[in-house]
Amino acid sequence: MKRAPKARAVRAIAGAAVVVLASLGSALASNIAIGNPDGEVEFGQGEFTLKVCDSWIQLNLLSGATGQYGAPAGLSALTGITIQGLNAAQCKSTKFTIQAIDNVLRPLPIYRTDGESILCSTSPCQIGDTAESDLVFQVSSSGVVALVSPNGYRTLSFDSSLGIYKIEFTKPAQLARDITNLTIQSTAL
Repeated sequence: MKRAPKARAVRAIAGAAVVVLASLGSALASNIAIGNPDGEVEFGQGEFTLKVCDSWIQLNLLSGATGQYGAPAGLSALTGITIQGLNAAQCKSTKFTIQAIDNVLRPLPIYRTDGESILCSTSPCQIGDTAESDLVFQVSSSGVVALVSPNGYRTLSFDSSLGIYKIEFTKPAQLARDITNLTIQSTAL
């Protein structure tokens, strides 16, 4: 009879150990550091609450293949941004501005407007002149999501099966690893 309680205790301890290890693993996974000036790169995703339309969205970076768009071998250019969870019906008549920020809180150029096929880290860009740092889109009063001042330098598409908007740059301007934060601001139209 004494063995049954001992067996239960062993199973309870083993079960607790599994729960602790699983929790520790998920905590460590959320803080993976992979590339800042110290030779690490940060990998992660963002979720934001937007008070204007009382919804949440998630922004993610899209990066091209290594060595493309003027990126050095082994590095990738920022080729776009995905937006997931945007509820267009709740966010009618709202304008959104997304910016990529570096490690000293400066806005970075994210796409070129001068037709050059080289990154701004290789051939310097001037925001507002040869490149843009603001990615602006809006939801109309009828719930249609569109780029503000559309041009050939960026495109917007929507995957209705996944609910993901994708904004891609035809002439990327920045290495994906140089992006420390993405910011999003919303204003009523």
